[in-house]
Parts: sequence; structure tokens; C-alpha cells
Amino acid sequence: MEKEELHKKLDNFLAGNNKESVDGELFSLLVRMDECRKKACPPNKERMWKHVRNALKLSRRRELMRKWAVAAAIVMPLTVGLCFYDYRSDEVVPVPENMGKRHQVSLTLNDGRVLQVQQWNNDSVIQESGTGILVSVGQQMIYHAEKVQLKEEIFNTLSVPRSTEYQVQLSDGTRVWLNSESELRYPVDFVSTERKVFLRGEAYFQVAKDTNKPFRVVVNDMMVEALGTGFNINAYQDDNCLRTTLVEGKVRISYSDTRQECILVPGEQAVLKEGVLTSGQVNVDDIIAWKKGRFVFSDMPLEIIANQLERWYDVEIRFDDTVAKYYRFTGVMKRYNELEQVLGLIEETTNVRFKVEGRQVKVFRNL
Repeated sequence: MEKEELHKKLDNFLAGNNKESVDGELFSLLVRMDECRKKACPPNKERMWKHVRNALKLSRRRELMRKWAVAAAIVMPLTVGLCFYDYRSDEVVPVPENMGKRHQVSLTLNDGRVLQVQQWNNDSVIQESGTGILVSVGQQMIYHAEKVQLKEEIFNTLSVPRSTEYQVQLSDGTRVWLNSESELRYPVDFVSTERKVFLRGEAYFQVAKDTNKPFRVVVNDMMVEALGTGFNINAYQDDNCLRTTLVEGKVRISYSDTRQECILVPGEQAVLKEGVLTSGQVNVDDIIAWKKGRFVFSDMPLEIIANQLERWYDVEIRFDDTVAKYYRFTGVMKRYNELEQVLGLIEETTNVRFKVEGRQVKVFRNL
């Protein structure tokens, strides 16, 4: 019965149905399969079947052979990506046509190696100081801590450039959505008495509950502490303030410079600007719309809108007329629309016009 359940989990994973909830049993299976792939490299199908069967001690081989064949077909192509990690190969991994060098999500390992995780064409499993990392093509990264006792925390850094967004599931089960031009530094396994991560840019956190280890996010001199909570932090430097918005649960915001502190309830936002910490009610759905693939601008100055468009479309927006910065716009648009579509909608209801020249956008008032 247990084997049938494990087999069902693998089928769902290969079909892309449960990549957000990889448990320890399934993760161990993926690691074993990858080890089998290495032993059978260069590819030898008969040897690979043997290693897979022996590792999992399967019965009913005839019935399961067809489905394990699918699993092997997925694992065998991982050779190039994993050799790149384990043996520091100089071989260049092909970049998909729709992924330019400017927009590569990168993972910096503890030893300083920088890996371009979106270059691979197949899901990959790698190891970092006893912690397994499942990299799902173009979607997310999942950490699963093995039974290895680390004496100190080992950190990774995930960097998401402009025009991109990415997800990571930390070793404690906490899920993080990173917006464009953002960076998260975190332990591969939380071995300390607290779970502390460091953020630059914007991210949404769905924190796994652990009453014995508080979860803390450090942003410059501000700290957000949570227990079993969903919240969004916006800390882009060009916005000149830090915003924490609570969706569910409870968080404590503290600012060390002035020892200010506040506790948020769902639907509230804390803003740290020019050394002053304030809080108030906001529309949460508008704040986290980026996570659902939407731009939501509610009576927003064009200067603030321009900052968001620059990060997402990787362009530079220049206001030839300073007054135009303060014009306001309200609208909801898909983030995956072409830039020209978004600019066109703004032009229809605002007294401005845009001129696109390559990666530069000029803004003029209609006089």
C-alpha cells in the first residue's frame, strides 16, 4: 500500500501536479533516482532499470515498468545540469530562446558559485551541505533538509532580476514569492533558535508554523517577526520607504534605530519612512496583486507607476516634463501584457503620451 502511495506521488510530480508540496519520502525517491542516473552515465537503460528497482525494492515489476520508464526519461537528461554543479564543468548549458542573459534567476551557493537556475531544460536535484534542493524548471526551488547535523547555518542567496518573478520553498516549509529585482538570503536549513532571512526588494511570505522558532525577515534596520503568517514586504530603494502588509496571522514590526515597534492585524500596513514608523488600513488585494500576475494602480502618481514598470519591463522611463510625474492613474492590467499595451491604457485616461525608443521611454504632457 505504501509503495502504491509513493508511486502515485511520483506520477503526480511528473505530471506537474504537486511540485509545491514535495514531502520527505518523495524527495528521497528523487534523490535516489538521480543517483541511479549518475551510475548509469553514459546512459545505459538496462543498468538504470536495475538500479532503480534495487533502490526502491519494487514488486509487481511488469505492471510498474511502463511508469518507471517515464521517470527514467525525466531523470536521464539531468546529466548536464548536475555535472555542472558537482564537477564544476566548464560546459556551457544552452539558454532557452525566450530567456536572455539579463533576466536570469541566479542562486549563489555557500562556496561562492553562482548558478543560473533557469537555464536548464529539466527538473534537477542538487545537494548543498546535506540539504537537497529541487529546482523545478522555470517555476520554483524547493529545499528539503536531510538528517545531517550542521554546526552552523549555511546560506544561499536567490537573486531575481528585472522582468522576472520566482518562488522558493525553504527547508521549514515556508514559501516565498519574489518579485522582480529582488534578493533573498537564507539558510539552507534552520539550525539556530530562530528562522532569520534577509530581503532586498519585494516578496510575499507564507510562513510555516513553528512556535519554537520565530520567523524573522531583516530589511536594512527593520525587522518583521511572524508566527504562521502571510505577509508582503516592499523594500525597493527607489520607493524611499519600507512597507509591510499583513494578509493573515500577526506580525511584529520593529525599527532598531528609534526603537519603534508596532503589531499588525490582517488588512493593515506598516510604513517606515524617514525614520518614522506608522500603520493603517489598506486594500490587501491591491498590494499582493503582483503575486497573481496583475498591476493594480489606485489613484497612483505616474512616478510610482513608472518605478514598477521599469522593474518589470526592464526599461528606463524618463519624464521630460516634471509635472507629469504627479499625474494620477487608476486601473488594473495584466503584468504579462506588452509594455505598449500598458502605456496605451494610461494614455487613454491620463493627459500624457509616451515615446518608446528601445529600452528608453519618454513621458510628455499633452499641451
